[in-house]
Amino acid sequence: MKLTRRQIIAAGASALATPAIAADPPFPRPGKPITLISNFAPGGIVQKAMLDFQPFFDKEIGTRVLIETVDGAAGLIGYNNVFSRPADGYYILPCSSTFGPYIYPHLSEVPPPWKYEDWLPLGIYSDIPNSGMVVLKDSPIKTFPDLIRAAKERPGKITIGTIGPGRVEDVQIVELQKFFGIKINHVYYDSGGTLFTDLLTHDLDVIITAAIQYAELPSVRIFTMLAKEMTENFPYKSLKTMADWQKELNYDVNDLKTLGATQFNGLVVRRGLPDNARIKLITALKNTVENPEWRKRVAAYRFPVYYSPEKSQAIYDGLNKGIAEMIKDAKK
Repeated sequence: MKLTRRQIIAAGASALATPAIAADPPFPRPGKPITLISNFAPGGIVQKAMLDFQPFFDKEIGTRVLIETVDGAAGLIGYNNVFSRPADGYYILPCSSTFGPYIYPHLSEVPPPWKYEDWLPLGIYSDIPNSGMVVLKDSPIKTFPDLIRAAKERPGKITIGTIGPGRVEDVQIVELQKFFGIKINHVYYDSGGTLFTDLLTHDLDVIITAAIQYAELPSVRIFTMLAKEMTENFPYKSLKTMADWQKELNYDVNDLKTLGATQFNGLVVRRGLPDNARIKLITALKNTVENPEWRKRVAAYRFPVYYSPEKSQAIYDGLNKGIAEMIKDAKK
């Protein structure tokens, strides 16, 4: 049918008045790799986790997956680096209960150029009691009550080391001193390796760290896990938790905010990525965590469990709120 001049003009005006909605760009683009950012020094557990994800993500996402180390400032430099790049889903960051977007805005000496809300969880892939207090095998500190008594008898003389600043251990130290009415000497370290070395050389009395990596070493002893209870698949059932000291020290473990948290691990990206990229990455993580081959690969140092982005967001929100409250209390 031949259109009249008036019909042609009307059709053109209608097209201009109702612009087409642009579709998300293909993800991933042919030849463009995904980059997993390792935001701590090479050779550590964060880099190992990224290396173990790499071949599975290669297959799940359908493109090359690279690993880039951007370390410094207790992991913050990696977050700042990714924030300076496009929010397109091509850069993925690790996070945990000891570092992540709910930690740095509250605890970093120099505030980051982004807000907590600028990050989006892809999901949590591991969760277990892990943070704990470690001493030398022959330390006079045998139990958590021993630590509290020693700190009260010698205020400021018990030295506790952590990685940082800018991690959740900062708040754990604040809560430890305020909740139990003690004063300790807190020393920061750049890495877990130097932290552990100074414990072995008697330069530190106690370290707060990812403790279960040391559970079978004959030279040291974990005297308490910083968790409210053991999980079903925790491998070291004889270790104590913060729930075990309630009667002796007269407190309720449910009143602890950060000293009773489990150790989770997840992945985040910059918020604002296209929906198809978000869905692809979430699916890749879920399928990887449910893959028996990946679970076997990480069994020596991770406790796989898949939490959805929604459940992960709720955990992150709670941690963000709890740390903000602790920091506010500390400044009073």
